[in-house]
Parts: sequence; structure tokens; C-alpha cells
Amino acid sequence: MLSKLEDRKASNVDCLPVQPLITECFARIFGCCAILRPITTLRSVSGKVQRWHSVPGRRVYTVEMACLLPFSSRKNPFRPPSGPKVFSWLKAAMLLFWLLGPTWLHSQTISGTIKDPSGAVIADARIEISGGDLAQPIAISSDSVGKFVSPNLKPGKYEVRITRDGFEARVETVELHGSSELQLTLAIAQQQVNVLVPGKALAFANSDPLYRQLREVGLGQTFRFDNFTLNWDVATFQFQKGTLTVLSPVDGVVTGAIFIGEGHFHLKPATALDARELSRRIAAAVVDEDFTEVVFRFTGGERMNFLPRMTDRVETPAEAPDVLKHWRERVRQRREYAQSFSQHLLEGESMDNVDADVLAAIYNPLHPPYFNAYLRGKKHKDLRFFARTRVGALSQLDSPEEVALVNCDPEGMEDGVWYLAHLKSEYATRTASSMEDRRLFITRRYKIETVIAKNGHLFASATIGFEPLVTGERVLKLGLLPNLRVTRVLDEQGQSLYFIQEGRKEDGTFYVILPQAPRQGKESSITVEYAGDKVLEQAGEGCFYVRARTSWYPNLNGFGERTLYDLTYKVPHRYTVVSVGKLQQESVEQDFAVSHWVTPTQLRWRDSTAVNIRRLKSPTRLPATRFRATT
Repeated sequence: MLSKLEDRKASNVDCLPVQPLITECFARIFGCCAILRPITTLRSVSGKVQRWHSVPGRRVYTVEMACLLPFSSRKNPFRPPSGPKVFSWLKAAMLLFWLLGPTWLHSQTISGTIKDPSGAVIADARIEISGGDLAQPIAISSDSVGKFVSPNLKPGKYEVRITRDGFEARVETVELHGSSELQLTLAIAQQQVNVLVPGKALAFANSDPLYRQLREVGLGQTFRFDNFTLNWDVATFQFQKGTLTVLSPVDGVVTGAIFIGEGHFHLKPATALDARELSRRIAAAVVDEDFTEVVFRFTGGERMNFLPRMTDRVETPAEAPDVLKHWRERVRQRREYAQSFSQHLLEGESMDNVDADVLAAIYNPLHPPYFNAYLRGKKHKDLRFFARTRVGALSQLDSPEEVALVNCDPEGMEDGVWYLAHLKSEYATRTASSMEDRRLFITRRYKIETVIAKNGHLFASATIGFEPLVTGERVLKLGLLPNLRVTRVLDEQGQSLYFIQEGRKEDGTFYVILPQAPRQGKESSITVEYAGDKVLEQAGEGCFYVRARTSWYPNLNGFGERTLYDLTYKVPHRYTVVSVGKLQQESVEQDFAVSHWVTPTQLRWRDSTAVNIRRLKSPTRLPATRFRATT
């Protein structure tokens, strides 16, 4: 071709632009009109060379040719040659086919854009292309604007499979004869609806056989208990005259006793600092209190402290059943609105279920020692002495101190925590530390899916990944608002587990009982399904927030623990969620706005309560700008 161009230049023949030739060739060969646009213009010794591209339909071609035709007619420069020059047209057509052939055979791709039902693009979708002459599938991902493009493919029949978390998978069949561009919309994944028979689902609530025995434990043998002294760390119990009635064994283990008679309680703080604090509270550096009744609850090993004086059996006092009954009323009644600090700690939303705490020690003989004493004093009617060597005497304070004395007197001036300190032996060996790890389990991650209805009712499912820190532990204690009621708990195989959650006006703290102790060093998980209301507080102007430091999801270790969160919210579409973490995705599902948030680093629980719901000005569309809570 270029040699002919040289000949024409030598003959001083003008050249004609090749656009009409290529246009006509496309029309004759493909039966369609090709729109040609110059991309670049090159110079050669033979003259001007032009590069063109055309778009017949959606197919893109690139043509590079030299100027071939003589300028035979100034009046009609676009008239194609005729007569003897038809053979030249055939040559040009063959050359064009030779130039475009490799593009048709080797430069074909499958591309497209992926969107959700609202029209928003979907990033990070997985596209898997199989079929044709591919030996194995090709996997690619959509970019930040939802677009994707495959490598060069040969003509053939291909299957394109698109998947993304939260969406239904979609499969498209493509007959590839040239590049193909797809416009794909993924449907929101259908939520699995579990239809539960209440009797069957709730058969695992508060129904563990050993727990039922503890909950209804009765009185056992009674012994004369005169002139005996029991020392427990900084506390001294002097039993001057009376009887000691042990509770009936549960699974062969005695878990408590009741003293009725005359006795004296003495507490001397382990440090001078604690003595000064006690003096500030009660105007004395030590505690001295005469008592007439004491209810003890303890783990199995603590029973041995009473054995030396348990020799003379006697009749059970007539008032013993009433003492046990009144004790149960005190420790099992929750106060929705606390009148004092002690009520907030011991009878509030995070109050202990004593029977569930004791159950942990029955299932695990290696459980850290547990010793509680509830005293009815002559001056102070409700003194409570707690000693727990691992969990902490007052777990509600998220503090590792093992020994505490609390005076429960909501209407008195001396109500409150009188003493909270480490073990006396730790001070003696200089090992007392506020950095002690008091956890029985370590939380690795939370994955929480929450749906908030138009009436503010909350439905949620939380998967909790954890590892044990103490050998043999089977009972998990989790913080959860009493008005959020658990419907069932599942293990990793989807099997229902026993759990404990008494009524919302009782000691309704949430516990899960594992069928066997998980292995240390190996992560396990449980899934909790729950629902309730009174979680959101109205902030005005259509905004709501989660009340600070409240357990709106099952929390294993309180405020101080750092862990990972994967959070999905579904709220009425006229609202938007502002949460901790990084916003991963937004979509619309029926009447709900769906958002997915992930924390790239571990956060403390107090940070993860930063969840707010705001009304949108335009309820029919998602806002272009979102706010994120900072941690």
C-alpha cells in the first residue's frame, strides 16, 4: 500500500483522505454505518498516515491506513471509485479485514456496572467468569464505582456469576462475539425467618437442671454453732451463740448456710488509706457490728471453713425458712429506678444472679473462690460482705479489687460502698494491682445485626467470638438490658443452648451455659437472638441515641475490653444511622435503610455505644454525606 502511495507521490498525484473509503468498506462488509474519528496523524516518507476508530453499534475498532485514493473529483471528493477501480476497492477491503481481524478474535472483553435496587453502585463485588475455552474460572472484583472489566477473551459462551455479602447471587450467560457490556442489579438477600414455637424455643430458658435445683434449694442439716471464729481476709465473724443450717447439696455440693443467733462482725482495712476512707464514711477506722442473722453463699471449697464446729446436730430453727425467703426477696428484686448508689450497684440492671454465679462453680471445680455474706445487724440491717478472687468483688464497677463491704440503706446517710480493696495477702507481697486481669473469657469479636422498627422496637442477633482464660469454665455472664429479652442461644452447629435470664423485675442478668468447657487457645462462638424496647432515647429534632453505658447487645466483659465489631443496622428508610467504625455499604431493603459498619481496629465497649439515628430531610433517598462517630 505504501509503495503505491510512493508511486502516486512521484507522479505528483494528490491524495484523498481515507475516511470515505473506510466508511464504504464498513458498509459493504458489515452492513452497518461506521462512524470514524481520527485519533492521531502520523508522517512517513510516503506521505500522511491517519489512524481512525469506529463504533459500529457498541464495537470499537481502530484503523490505521495511508492515504490511497487520487483526488479525481474536486466536486465530489467522497465519490467511491467505479468501473476499473472496483478491484482497488476489493484490495482495500481485504486490507481492512486483515487489520481488524486480530481485534475481533483476540481483544473481546466482558465489562459492566453493578448496582443495588436503589441505583447505588456496589463496590468489591466478586465476578467469576467461566466457560468458553477457559481452563479455570477468572475472578475479578468491581471497583469503587461498581465497574469491572475482564481480560481479553475469545469468542464463545461464558457464564458470569456475581456475588456480594448482603445480596442475592446473580448469574448471567453471555454469548461473546465482540466486547460485551452488562448493566447488572443485585437484589437484597432475603432475610431468613425462623418460625419458633414458643414452648420449644423457651424450653432452654432458666431450665438447666442444676440451676433449677439452686433456684429452689431448701434447708439441710442444722448444727449448734457456739463460740466459733471464722476469718476471711480482713473480715472476722465471731459466732457467739446460735445455729448453723446448711443448704441442701446440689450435685453433691453444699453452696450456702444460714446462721441464726448472736454474733459479731469485725473488719479492719488492710491499708492506712482504706482506713482513712472508712473513717470519712462512718467516723471509725474499723467496722464493728453485732448481728442476729447471716446468710452465706459460697463455692464448694469454702464449706471446709465451717466444718471444725459442725459436730452437734440440732433441730432446725422455726425462723430459718423465713430467713431464706426474705434473703431471696432482697437479692432477686430489681429496682428500675434506684434510690441510692448501693441499689444501683446491687439491685440495678446489672445485678448479679447469685444462683447463676454459684452454678459456675458447680460446673467447674477450678472456678475462682466465691464467698458472700449477707448480715442483718442490730444497727445496719443489710450489710453485704463480698470476696471473689478473680471476677472482682463488685463486677458492676469493672474493678479487680477482690474484697468489698457494702451497706445497703437507701434512706440512710451511711449508704454505699464502705470498703473495696485487694486481698490482704496481695498487699503483704506487694502484688496488688489495678491492672489485674479479672476476666474468665476474652472476647475476640462481635457481629451484630440490628433491626429497629417504626415503633422503636428492637430485634437483633449477635454472634460473639471468645476464648476461655480459666480452665474448665462453662458459664458465661453477659451484660444485657433486662427489657431486651433473649429468645434463644445457638452454638456453632446451630444447636440450642441453655441460658438464664429471669424476669425483667427480677435478677434478670443474662448467662449462657455451654455444654462443655471450651478449649483454651481456641476461639469459640455463640449466637444470641433477642428483642425488646426502651433502648433508644429521643434527642429532639427527629434524632435518637443509645443511652450511654447501657448493654444494648450481649456484652461479655464490661467497659474496658477492646475487641472488633461488625455492625449491620436496619432502620426505617426516613432515618440514617451514625455508628462507630468505617461505613462499608449502604442500601435500601423494602422500607428499611441498611448500613454496614466495621471497626478496622479494636475498640472498647464504651466507644461502641456511640450509635445515633437521625431523620433524613428527604426520606426517599440516602444522603450523599454521612457522619461517623469518633472513638
